[in-house]
Formats: sequence, C-alpha cells, structure tokens
Amino acid sequence: MISVQKALYRIKRFGNSLFTYSCVSCGKATRGTCVCEKCSEKLSPSGRYYNGFACAFHYEGPAMDAVLCYKFSEDYEFCFDTLCDWLLVAFEKLGDKDFDMVIPVPAFEEKKTRLYFLAEKFSLLSKIPFCPDFLKKTRKTEKQHNLSAAERRLNLIDAFEAEDSVFGKKILLVDDIFTTGSTVNECANALYDKGAEKVSVITILKTKYQYQ
Repeated sequence: MISVQKALYRIKRFGNSLFTYSCVSCGKATRGTCVCEKCSEKLSPSGRYYNGFACAFHYEGPAMDAVLCYKFSEDYEFCFDTLCDWLLVAFEKLGDKDFDMVIPVPAFEEKKTRLYFLAEKFSLLSKIPFCPDFLKKTRKTEKQHNLSAAERRLNLIDAFEAEDSVFGKKILLVDDIFTTGSTVNECANALYDKGAEKVSVITILKTKYQYQ
C-alpha cells in the first residue's frame, strides 16, 4: 500500500514540477518549488545541535518565508514538496536511519493538521511507516510563540500521551520549527514513558531563540 501511495505522490510531484509559481520570498517566477533558485542560495544551513536532533535551515530569510506560507497561508499546498525535501535534508544529518515509525507532533482535537500531511509525505519518501495515532495531545495549551522559555516548558507539562504500541520502538518525531525544544521534549518524554527505545527529532527550521 505504501508503494502505491509513494508512486502516486511522485506522479503528483512530477505534475507540480510543470507548473510555474511565484517565489514566496521575492515573488519571481519559479517552477515546481516555492523558493526560486536565487533565494535558495540565501538559505542558511543549520548544523546538528545534539545527538538525535537535526534540522535543515535556520529560521530566517527565504526559509522563514516558506514555512510561514505553509503554516498560515490559504494557498499553502504548493510549499509541501519543497518543505518535504528540506525534511529529507534534516533526516540526512541524523547519523542513524533505523526507525520503526514517523510521528508528527500532534495538535489538540485536530487529527490532520498541515504538519500531519507534511510528515505523511516525508514518511513515503523515507520509507518509514507513518504512525500519527500513537501520540496524542490531551489538552489545549497556550500558543507557544507568545511565551518565554520557562513559560513554554510549564505550558506543555503532561500535555501529550503516547500509546502502548510505542514500547520498544525507535521513533522519528517530526515538527516544523524548533525554538526552545519544549514541544519535542514533552513529546519525547511521553513516548519514553510508554517504553519507546529511542526518540529522535527532525524539524525544517531552527530559530535563533534567545532563552529567557
């Protein structure tokens, strides 16, 4: 089933490559991607920050424009192929490629978010099974971007719960932006509480956040 889905996605990607879009950063015409070639040269690669975590680029310039379009614009789907490729860039930075499942960071009472669909496409290309139902957000929380680092940590305590099915599994957790790490840390804690063997994290971007 996964091979059929992957084939369909590749066909769709090929179709997308034939269309001309406007670069999300400079507005110039670009084919099959949301960031033009010139703006792509301005992307700031992000290195590894600790074992088990990697991201593609820093949250600035054209990379920031692309992610903001994907997160908040009504016309966001044309960014998916580009951002999926960037997740693959982050994935390549991980030394370990041995995972049993891909899980996106969940949202409260909303199963299929934009991150859900992005992580699903990544799982097809990486050939790692997609298991979004194994981690849930159990309560509503305040928006993280308005909070300090300390407030972010308190805001998310016990906000996630994992299924027993993660016991003994090696899990790749996917999010879009890494700021303080509070969200992915709480998700990882919930997975480890249910016996996950290993939890690694990839994100598209990482902010240059000033801890407070």
